[in-house]
Amino acid sequence: MKIRCLLTNSKEYKQFNCFKKGIYTLKISKEYDYWFYDLCDFIDFYTDTDIEEVLEISKTNLALARNLYGNHKYNECILRDYEPKVLVHSTTKENAQSILADKQIKSWNMLKAEKANWERKPIGMLLGDIEDFSNYVMLSGVDYNNEIITASKVNGKIDMDVNQSYIAGARYYLDAKKLAIDGLLLRDGAHIKVKNSIDLNKYMIWYATPEKIGLQELITPKEFFDKSNYIFKKHIQINS
Repeated sequence: MKIRCLLTNSKEYKQFNCFKKGIYTLKISKEYDYWFYDLCDFIDFYTDTDIEEVLEISKTNLALARNLYGNHKYNECILRDYEPKVLVHSTTKENAQSILADKQIKSWNMLKAEKANWERKPIGMLLGDIEDFSNYVMLSGVDYNNEIITASKVNGKIDMDVNQSYIAGARYYLDAKKLAIDGLLLRDGAHIKVKNSIDLNKYMIWYATPEKIGLQELITPKEFFDKSNYIFKKHIQINS
């Protein structure tokens, strides 16, 4: 298994995931203020795995990144200044019911091992995701509309349209600081994630479902994202 990383000077993106030359590829732009964190997190995370890294980075840029990165680690038990205090995991209606029953958000591979009739493959395989991603619960910041991924999973195809129709499930808002302090938060350069599972009793701040926030379940990613975030930001308090 291989994974590739390039450093670019693009002004069009901070980082960009793609499938290139037959390998899952992360492009990181040096025009992004925190590029060196992503680059060094990528290198160090995958150095600690059996996954082969293919790096297309000059020695000069690598040395600069290391100097700026200093003593940071991809699994350090603090939140960095630029990292969000709240992280979100979005899932389908079916999975949401299972999560609430178990009081845990589980990785795709954990669910595959537990459920005989589980999905044949994760939606990320359509994007060229490597198998290792399925060992983790993937998270995103509150302001990133990860409902697009859930909608793609529900509808069975990759579709980045925030106005497509889908049956919404749930959005789980999690305390990123607690996850970091407890050593669970991992950074691989492209994602913020937790291996295997997340205990909702310890880390969940709040969750949204269409019914809970007064929406129909057949809606758009934009509608569910916007109203969930509006209620969270206006009414939910976190102690950080």
